[in-house]
Amino acid sequence: MTVKTDIRYPTDQCIKCTICVEHCPVVKVTEKFLGPKQVGPDFQRFRSEGDEPHDASVEYCTGCRICDIVCPSGVNISELNTRAKIALRAARGIPVRDRLLSHAYMFGDLASFAAPAANAFLKLRPFRWMSDKILHLEKDVKYPSYSKQPFEKWIRESYHFESDKKVAYFFGCFTNNNDPSLGRAVVRVLERNGYQAVFPKQDCCGLPLLGNGDVRGARKLAKKNLEGLLRAADDGLDIIYSSTSCGMMIRDDYETYLDLPEAAALFDRMKEVSEFLWGLYEAGELDTDFEPVDLSIPYHVPCHLRSLGIGLPALDLLGLIPELHVEELETYCCGLAGTYGFKSEKYDISLAIGRELERELGRFDGPYALSDCEACRMQIENLSSKKGLHPIFILQRAYGLDAAEEEPDTASEQR
Repeated sequence: MTVKTDIRYPTDQCIKCTICVEHCPVVKVTEKFLGPKQVGPDFQRFRSEGDEPHDASVEYCTGCRICDIVCPSGVNISELNTRAKIALRAARGIPVRDRLLSHAYMFGDLASFAAPAANAFLKLRPFRWMSDKILHLEKDVKYPSYSKQPFEKWIRESYHFESDKKVAYFFGCFTNNNDPSLGRAVVRVLERNGYQAVFPKQDCCGLPLLGNGDVRGARKLAKKNLEGLLRAADDGLDIIYSSTSCGMMIRDDYETYLDLPEAAALFDRMKEVSEFLWGLYEAGELDTDFEPVDLSIPYHVPCHLRSLGIGLPALDLLGLIPELHVEELETYCCGLAGTYGFKSEKYDISLAIGRELERELGRFDGPYALSDCEACRMQIENLSSKKGLHPIFILQRAYGLDAAEEEPDTASEQR
């Protein structure tokens, strides 16, 4: 009898139940992706180092990680798929279009400096048409708009609160250049609860680069971010984030994909902002003097929030506000998946995945829908006439702190 000795854990723990396929949002709408089981644990058994990748359909995986969540055997399916995608890009190269999309953070400061003109340019139909024809950037998707006052500028000019209680805030490049009202809402809610936000030196978290197979570029950004974040952790500070995707990248992916074991020291320090505030509530330290908010509003749970495994702290917090009715939608992936929905060949798939969310949003008459992820908020605005808001804006309103604030920035408005 021959005894197999090269068992690969946890890949060989796959029991082929196909529940990951059943829940995969991509498989539901297209045959271009063979499915998480096939390109994950099934193909992994035949992969050898140095082989030419043969499973090109992995390009259609959105990286939502629902497969990991539903797997009863704990197989690291999304990691297998991500590593296969990285190997594919290493062998065949990264297209110019994908390099541009994954380096959008580099254009943020310039676009914000010229915000009105840059936003108008992005709306030009000839520009959209040429981008589609030359680079295969989808011409009909809404692009995120840029703010003329980035969050970092507001910090330098207008944020003066001081306290002995401090937290570090990783706000990310999207909040800085596209949605600075989110950053302002976060620090005002923290201030209301006596916490001063400090801001470690930071850049893009690197997730768009990793998602497009550029491990070296992602590692370069990660090292820059880790300098400040590890220093904050050494100072005993919790590190909060208002983007679930950024948080997942720093907390989980720096170590897993970028060979940065020092990032493990951040695991217990990283707190999603609602998770942090709910922790204050459980400790009896949250200011619960909320004004009534007479709204009925849908809430879409981001895939990457589910992946973090921290529950739904925003729903818990919003449940404390009088007269507010928030309904968790029975939806999974929104379909935009970072840069995925901006690519012409994947745009229709992105919309098809999002139809479930679109139908659910249609049940509500109000102008807003909530989600903790900027990509989900952009997709909400792609699929409906509703404005996508981070839940922290509702807390800001319940505290009566939004009187001096203009209408929150729209996640995306360029079409």
